[in-house]
Amino acid sequence: MAVAPHDHLLEIGCGRGTAVALVAERLTTGKIVAIDRAATMARLAAERNASHISAGRAEIRRAGFESADLAACRFTKIFAVNVSLFWLGAATEQIERIRDLLAPGGVFYVFGERPTSANATGNVMSTERLLRAHGFRTTRSIVARGQSRLFTCVTGTPI
Repeated sequence: MAVAPHDHLLEIGCGRGTAVALVAERLTTGKIVAIDRAATMARLAAERNASHISAGRAEIRRAGFESADLAACRFTKIFAVNVSLFWLGAATEQIERIRDLLAPGGVFYVFGERPTSANATGNVMSTERLLRAHGFRTTRSIVARGQSRLFTCVTGTPI
């Protein structure tokens, strides 16, 4: 994602806070807000990132994306890793909320980890279709190949 020291980021579905830690290390004046609907995951992420939270570089919230109080926030980058949020339920409302939360010039990143090339390709194609249908310009890439999985990324920029 080429995190810049001044970026303001939102992670949807932060799990145990691994990505929060990696991102927060790169921030100076920026901040990452991470949300997860599971109380246990939000607690674990907060514990892992206590020093970043104390330094003001990270904030962890227990909330679902659809109900998170983010009205006053604008983010330069929003990302999700292995989150099925956009294929379950009200995808239109979720994508429109992402558009509203992005700062001008902001980018949305959808990272996925899939066991086969066919799964990865299908996931990437459906993500691109969804974003394009909602007025995003997209790019895709294979981020890395693990021993038994493919890691992909689709980026979306509002047109």
